[in-house]
Amino acid sequence: MVKLLTLREAKEILRVCTKTIQRWDKEGKIKCIRTPGGRRRVPESEILRILGETGVPSAPKVEVVRVKPEVPAPTELTPVPKVKKPKKIVPPSELPRHAILDKLTPTGLAQRTVFGDLLSAVLVLQTFTLEKLAARARCPEAVARTFCERMCTRGYLASKNGGFELRVKVVR
Repeated sequence: MVKLLTLREAKEILRVCTKTIQRWDKEGKIKCIRTPGGRRRVPESEILRILGETGVPSAPKVEVVRVKPEVPAPTELTPVPKVKKPKKIVPPSELPRHAILDKLTPTGLAQRTVFGDLLSAVLVLQTFTLEKLAARARCPEAVARTFCERMCTRGYLASKNGGFELRVKVVR
């Protein structure tokens, strides 16, 4: 039986993009077989034929070795840099709703809308768990988790025992 490869497998072996294989199929440079669903499959024999013509070997396995750079030992002449302590995030006590949403940097209108719904739910709940928040805002837990992570990094929420608590007052 002939082994058939998907376009992804074929492109990795041949080191070309998917569009190139599709173009080769249209030009007759490679013979692809179509599945009943219309997907292309490349016979292994075609891959071997093309590799023989181009001389491109299959992708070699590369081992990545991380090497730490050598740091010279400090001498009396080398000043040791002072390490600054990270600043503690202290959120303002009152913030308008739009300022909080802007600081959360949503990626698009849809995410900003969902974040707005989550912020409304947070204002009602004040203290909550991730599951409660997702249920209240009617959104997936993954989105609620992203929202809570961003709120915590900016100091708007405090994380306590698997739950969260609002630390700022939101004004209109």
